[in-house]
Amino acid sequence: MELTNILDKNIIFPKSNYTNKDETLKSLATSFKKEHYIDDIDAFLKDVYNRENEGVTGIGNLLAIPHGKSKSVQKPGVAIATLNNKVEWESLDNDGAQIVFLIAIGIENSKDHLKLLSQIARKLGNDEINSKLLGAKRKEEIIQILTS
Repeated sequence: MELTNILDKNIIFPKSNYTNKDETLKSLATSFKKEHYIDDIDAFLKDVYNRENEGVTGIGNLLAIPHGKSKSVQKPGVAIATLNNKVEWESLDNDGAQIVFLIAIGIENSKDHLKLLSQIARKLGNDEINSKLLGAKRKEEIIQILTS
């Protein structure tokens, strides 16, 4: 599974005004439900929060990659939000998050899950790419940045 093949503009939100982690996760999970990636928002969020309790998903550099394998996932996807202001998020550098990639992955897709995490972390380990993402005003710009 390649990140570039599953990017969906219907679940990408540039310049969002979410004010905290919970609001961000709930909104992105709601977009997954609306676009038929998951069938149960509460069950999916419970699995995401269970994963959050195991260790931080904020990898530093204002990037968070929350995820959780869940039975509620109908098809794998990545919802993306860039935030106008950083929010508190447990992270390796204790600096919060302003770019959030929420991964929806089914229980049976653990190899795909690890591959997606790796691709996102590798792509966004680049300060220039992160700056471009934060500056992007349109969904299509975010897709272009991530696929180039």
